[in-house]
Amino acid sequence: MANSLNFSAQSSKSASSAPMKVLLSSRGFLGGVEKVFLYAGVICVFALALLISSSVLLRTVFNSGIPDEVVIVGEFMIGALVLPLAFVAADRGFITVEIFTQKFGVKIQQALNVLASVFGVIAVAPITYAAYLSFIDVVDSGAYFFGLLELPKWPGRSLFFCGYILFFIRLIDLSIFDVLVVFGVVNAPEEGSEKEGGY
Repeated sequence: MANSLNFSAQSSKSASSAPMKVLLSSRGFLGGVEKVFLYAGVICVFALALLISSSVLLRTVFNSGIPDEVVIVGEFMIGALVLPLAFVAADRGFITVEIFTQKFGVKIQQALNVLASVFGVIAVAPITYAAYLSFIDVVDSGAYFFGLLELPKWPGRSLFFCGYILFFIRLIDLSIFDVLVVFGVVNAPEEGSEKEGGY
């Protein structure tokens, strides 16, 4: 699991080196931040459920509603969907199709892991940069949603940017880890083990 990302490689020489110690510490810190973001995403889900239930109740019983509920739901949806991305990536929990790759040898599968991680970094980089530009723009302009509450746009944009920057960092980390596995610097954890994805 993603909460067990800081185990040592079986190779004592590699694990005892200074770069490996830095990687171990950074992975432990990154895993902690990912758990915080995961819990924040869970809070957003509960907030969504409470908001939608309250809105339905108000409309049914009092023929009323929550002001700007569509905007608020949209902002919470960003947190619920984007904040857990890095945690899921660390756990390699994305949906994958392995009909053919399972028939390949271990080395080829490890090389495919590198390919997937590197392409993930390439794909996420422009989205992360666009999220940064959008966040800076709404902060500088003070943009807000039109509605009764005139809610600012920066909270949702900041959630999106923070979620994607952490996702981007985790993909870089996975790329480094997969390359180290291919070259035998660290040992690959067994699939499905709690140590999967860690050093």
